[in-house]
Amino acid sequence: MAGLELRDLHQLHEIDLALLEIRKRAAALDPGRAIQAVIQGLQAEGAKVLDAYKALHAEQTDLELKVKGIDEKLAKLDKEIYGGSVVNSKEIANLEKEISHLKASKDTLETRELELMDLLPPAKKQADRYQDAIDAKKKELVDHQKEALVLKGQLEAEFKEWSARRGPAAAKVPASLLTKYDAIRQKHAGIGMAEAKGARCSMCGINLPEKIIDGAREGRTVTCESCHRILYFTEGLI
Repeated sequence: MAGLELRDLHQLHEIDLALLEIRKRAAALDPGRAIQAVIQGLQAEGAKVLDAYKALHAEQTDLELKVKGIDEKLAKLDKEIYGGSVVNSKEIANLEKEISHLKASKDTLETRELELMDLLPPAKKQADRYQDAIDAKKKELVDHQKEALVLKGQLEAEFKEWSARRGPAAAKVPASLLTKYDAIRQKHAGIGMAEAKGARCSMCGINLPEKIIDGAREGRTVTCESCHRILYFTEGLI
């Protein structure tokens, strides 16, 4: 009778191990943390590159506006000089001096514009490269999370299936033995039994006394002296 009780308990133990394994696999499901970290790194680096490009682009726009403003002033001054509205030689000299100053400023601005024409394309290309890398990683993350959801669903189905088996299996175990087994499981990470493997406990590895091994071999309810799990001996019992 004791051997039958132990067989029934071992069947329950196998179900509990399966449920425990499913829980571990579910807890280990990765939502894509490594990919998210890469995306965050790329976004941080890309932000610097994009800011540099935006600064160059903004400078180019500002220069264009300044050159346009100078052109408008030059056109106005030319009209004043050559339109006959200014006849005083001193005033004309002052206007020509202002025109010369504006043209010098325009030359400086246009020189910088030429520099920006060389700087902007590679800056934009580098910014686009980061954005492309970020977009690719985001797609990889979406694909990874879809796979994780599928696996999560599979694990939930497995868990439901094994859970349905547990009730009938537990009903076969005597109440006192089941109570003892459940109490041990609570203390030892959900594992209430251990195999007497050779002369050792399969869970904690301690050498088992001969009388304990004999008890397990005979199908009696014995426990490991170290981890206190209920022992079973595979040959002839399970």
